[in-house]
Amino acid sequence: MADEQTHIFFKPGQSDTAPILMLHGTGGDEQDLSKIASYLLPTSPQLGIRGRLIENGQTRYFNHTADGSFDLNSLNSETDWLLETIDTYTEQYHLDQEKMIVVGYSNGANVAAYAWLTKRPRFKKAVLFHPMLLTPTVDLPDLSKISIWGSHGEQDPIVSKTNFDELMQSLTGTHADVSIFEHEQSHNINEPELVSAKAWVTAHIS
Repeated sequence: MADEQTHIFFKPGQSDTAPILMLHGTGGDEQDLSKIASYLLPTSPQLGIRGRLIENGQTRYFNHTADGSFDLNSLNSETDWLLETIDTYTEQYHLDQEKMIVVGYSNGANVAAYAWLTKRPRFKKAVLFHPMLLTPTVDLPDLSKISIWGSHGEQDPIVSKTNFDELMQSLTGTHADVSIFEHEQSHNINEPELVSAKAWVTAHIS
């Protein structure tokens, strides 16, 4: 449930348009992806939720351990918190999670993918900019009703090609509908990437 550490951004839109849930990258905030969301679906309501953790002065959805690896306990508990917070605010703003499209970048994209592989989130579609696999999943869930667009940069210093491919293979193994966009740049979001994401969103809105 929401608490004093919760920072959200809400932008109203047309009630008959799929709402967008925005999950920012490391160091971002709840409004960071609003312009991208507006580009993808101009009339959609927007809900942004800020990661409540601070690590090295930067906001995050989960922490690392002292040796730099992912803190899986933090990842698990903070994902639970995020999903509960989504429930709280989608109910408050009368947003339909079944029609919601997640727009996540980096840290935010990571936690969305992790939620699908390990939890039971209600959202069914996502645009994931530069996501990575955080921990291998032994027992893959059935995500046959899930649609995912994911992107990767060939020169990305944060997400290796191997890791990105492992994540996409895991998601494909769940029977999710997976679309991939790759470019030759780094961890940045570029114009061709946005054009591809918009075309995918337009084709997948109901």
